[in-house]
Amino acid sequence: MCTFESPAGRSRRSVLAGLLTVPFAGLANGCAPISRNDDETPDARIALVYRGPAGCAGCSETLAERLSQSPLGMDVAFIGPHEEFPLKSSALSGVALYAQPGGGDDIRAAAQSFPADFIRGVSDFVATGGSYLGICMGAYLAGSEGFGFFSESVEGEVGVPDFPVKDSTDDVVAITWGDTLRWTYFQEGARLPVGGAEAYAHYETGDLAAACYRFGDGSVGLIGPHPEADATWFEDADLFDQDGDDWRYALPLVKRILS
Repeated sequence: MCTFESPAGRSRRSVLAGLLTVPFAGLANGCAPISRNDDETPDARIALVYRGPAGCAGCSETLAERLSQSPLGMDVAFIGPHEEFPLKSSALSGVALYAQPGGGDDIRAAAQSFPADFIRGVSDFVATGGSYLGICMGAYLAGSEGFGFFSESVEGEVGVPDFPVKDSTDDVVAITWGDTLRWTYFQEGARLPVGGAEAYAHYETGDLAAACYRFGDGSVGLIGPHPEADATWFEDADLFDQDGDDWRYALPLVKRILS
């Protein structure tokens, strides 16, 4: 989970968040989508990305940008307590994907920041055919403490024997995406449940790092580390990205839950 940064902070990630607010902020009822990729297809689908106190500065904006880019080319808008789309179940009507990005280090507090009827609304949205994408905190919130896609809580990878990261420090860890080993941004990432999982990535311990699950008639895609992290994230954390951008390795999972 990303350590929360104040929106007033001057890190590269928070500056990026401010820059991205312009193209993504301005969806009024009946108006055009907030963001549309230039090479989109006519059947581009709508994704709502959470932005609010359960997220960290820049996480929502980065994920929104990734979803709007080719090859997904989704129409993306923000949903949250101060966004054009409020945290109401009715906001999910006609939406293909609800995305929950990284956040702080208190899962219970994050879950309690959502209205109870919205928690139920997200669960019903997925059960009736919608798709949920949860990254880092978004993966933790898929458990019993959050949206309840699992009957148990989702645990973390930190503390697992032989896992190299021992605390909440931002780091780069070895993740095997399919058959490809990549060094991927990590900050207290989730260790995903094995039951019912369609695996897409593993930590070096063999634990699940990214997976797809069925929930009712819908799909849940969870990712423990941060493949969406761009160069500014590494610069802010003084980390070296030795093999470049990792988002393309997460794309098969995102495409799967949307199929």
